[in-house]
Amino acid sequence: MPEASAGLDAWLDYIGQQHQHTIDMGLVRFNKVLTALALQRPAPTVITIAGTNGKGSTARVTEALLCDAGLRVGTTLSPHVWRFNERIRIAGEDADDATICRAFAAIDATRGDIPLTYFEFSALAALYCMVEAKVDVAILEIGLGGRLDAFNAVDADIAVITSIGIDHQAFLGDTREAIGAEKAGILRSGQRVVLGLGMPSSVDARCDALGLHPRRWGREFESKVAVNDDQWLLERIGHEPLQMPLTSLAPHNIAVACEAAVELVELTATRVGRCIGLRMPGRMDIHQSKGRLWIHDVCHNPDGAKFFMAELARRNIAPSFFICSMLAGKDHVGFFETVKQTANGSPAWLFVGSQGDRHMSAAELAAEVGLPGAVANDMPHATRIAEQQTKEGDAIVVFGSFSAVEQCTWLAS
Repeated sequence: MPEASAGLDAWLDYIGQQHQHTIDMGLVRFNKVLTALALQRPAPTVITIAGTNGKGSTARVTEALLCDAGLRVGTTLSPHVWRFNERIRIAGEDADDATICRAFAAIDATRGDIPLTYFEFSALAALYCMVEAKVDVAILEIGLGGRLDAFNAVDADIAVITSIGIDHQAFLGDTREAIGAEKAGILRSGQRVVLGLGMPSSVDARCDALGLHPRRWGREFESKVAVNDDQWLLERIGHEPLQMPLTSLAPHNIAVACEAAVELVELTATRVGRCIGLRMPGRMDIHQSKGRLWIHDVCHNPDGAKFFMAELARRNIAPSFFICSMLAGKDHVGFFETVKQTANGSPAWLFVGSQGDRHMSAAELAAEVGLPGAVANDMPHATRIAEQQTKEGDAIVVFGSFSAVEQCTWLAS
């Protein structure tokens, strides 16, 4: 256990060594520590957000809407891009180092000999910080799954499933139906449920079994393109449409967030407009540099790629260059082919090695998708080549994983 004066980096090193596996699905161990710390109810109102893509931006917009209405909100995001503190937000701000270290110390003192993964430590720390801060609402972003995710140990009042796609097959199954069943494990009887686009029948079956009447995108609410590319309409049954500006966040995810928050706040065009201009690292994150338009996004599966490319088209952005870094175990060919089929013209590609537990070299990735020569030494090398091979006004995309965005360290300054 780190000394009392230890900083956050020391604690992060420590919690990363307390379990032999990075992922250990199941709630038994987590529940024991959760109960011992009395964290089962981190706020009077709890919202859980699951899904394959779009969870982070949905969580942040929900947070913004609630904070705008004067509520004190705790939010979890996972994973982080540049700083661990991004994972735990209190009242609209990242938690500070001292607050997180205090939470880790309490968890470590309580768990005894119970092994916890890095994510489980992080989840407990988030709940501890929320209880300590006496938040009104806790927004919990579910990790890769649903049924066996650590945050599913907390019973939520509002459950959101943003989307269902093929990803994390080793843990969730290799069909949309199987993955949908795992994600739908967050549902409880009596909840308010919000479902994004494209839910498989397994989610419907879970709702029916629990007697739930979900609010569905495309039925009870929707995001529609308005009269021009810079506007869109938020439509809800029984209410006048709200005309919204097109920001860096996807209208679909904004609409889902609004539906999740509507029983807690009044939705007006002014309020929603104030809350959707936020920027998130790696979520349609657009920058101007050296005369080029740089777009960074963490999409990492074929469904995410399709969604991302449609959002680019909606903004009249046609990339000239793609820089891609992906983790092992993903559908690399499916991701590449989806982008290739939806891109205009013949943009160039360059691959960079990813970092972390499931790292994959640039050479392996490039060979797998059929472009064995399109390899860069690292991200700085790739961005220099992209600048050299494009002209002013061109758009360059960096995507494929959180690791891809993490390596763009010049953005964090």
